[in-house]
Amino acid sequence: MPSYRYRAQSPEGAARQGVLEAPDLDGAVEHVHRMGLVPIRLEPQGPAVARPLAGVRALLQKRVEARDLILFTRQLETMLDSGLPLLTALEILHQQSTHPRLGPAIDRVRADVEQGSTLTEALRRHPRVFPSLFVALIHAGEEGGLIVPMLDRVASLLEYEAETRQRIRSATFYPTLVICELFAAFFVLIRFVLPRFASLFRKFGAELPLPTKILIVVSDFFDRAWPLVLVGLGATIAGGVLWSRTERGRRWIDRRRITLPVLGPIFLKTSMSRISRVLSALIAGGTPVVQALEVVKGVAGNRIIADDLETMRSGVVAGTGLADSLRGTRNFPPLVLKMMAVGEETGALDRMLLRVSRYYDQDVDYLVKNLSSAIEPVLLGILGAAVLFTALAVFLPLWNLMNVFRH
Repeated sequence: MPSYRYRAQSPEGAARQGVLEAPDLDGAVEHVHRMGLVPIRLEPQGPAVARPLAGVRALLQKRVEARDLILFTRQLETMLDSGLPLLTALEILHQQSTHPRLGPAIDRVRADVEQGSTLTEALRRHPRVFPSLFVALIHAGEEGGLIVPMLDRVASLLEYEAETRQRIRSATFYPTLVICELFAAFFVLIRFVLPRFASLFRKFGAELPLPTKILIVVSDFFDRAWPLVLVGLGATIAGGVLWSRTERGRRWIDRRRITLPVLGPIFLKTSMSRISRVLSALIAGGTPVVQALEVVKGVAGNRIIADDLETMRSGVVAGTGLADSLRGTRNFPPLVLKMMAVGEETGALDRMLLRVSRYYDQDVDYLVKNLSSAIEPVLLGILGAAVLFTALAVFLPLWNLMNVFRH
């Protein structure tokens, strides 16, 4: 007998849901009425054997891009600002969404909110659709009673970060392409070219220089043990992915992300801008500083910086100022601490934090614009070293071989 998932309402107004068996849809409606409930929605429930296939289909579905989230956020903010109830706005967004993953997620979020969950709790149940930063910012808006202004800030922040990522990808595309081509040329050299030269050198007894010997050893190793190389490479990648999902791995990655020579300052200053902007909005909305810092920890996007925010929150609880609690830290720049101290002294902490955010936005724009110029010297150094090593490995033995012919 077919199964149906129902959502219904009791005479007292309480939401009810569950699964029932009925011969058809009319029978399911009648069953719900016999239970003393008013049906709201009835959906056929597929057999249990179809659930694994549903999981496979979910993996193959189109991922939710930043532009999809931006559009959803802008539309939700406009509807709520116009006075529509949250459930009505979510229902409209679900009906007009054509995205195979976002649309069903919006519908489940609406159902969870209808049953009493907060918007943050409902969004958090769909981490593959709504990223942690998105959920943390919505949580900040709910905590501060600023859901509509925070939705506007969320959309602006998503737009800014999507644009920044695109500019970073554009700036690093050419260096990445050059490095990949360099590896491809090196592979062709040691796999196809050098073995022919090596047999010729051995035949005539030419003395081989050290660079050539190194390449010949590498070539022989790849020629004999290429299956082990592939297995080892695959195991390394899989192990790296699994390790990066552990707490220790994530913390190691987050620490290296803000200390990279070229990209580290961009990641750090983007995080500082985000933290300052959200903290400013919460404080301006009347949220206590301790509670605001607890919320902002989830916005940092970096566990190392989140630890500093926890230290700051503990300091505030103990009666220490925001800036004084982080004296000596290496992650928060002195500018942020100084502006916090001035804001606390003048009673204009929210305005000072907003200025910090704007300053770092401009600084990140400048760094991204000059990213190509910063990468070029490193790229030229790598290319120069690779060309020099390859030239020594190939042309020195040819010179020695010519000396052999002369004698």
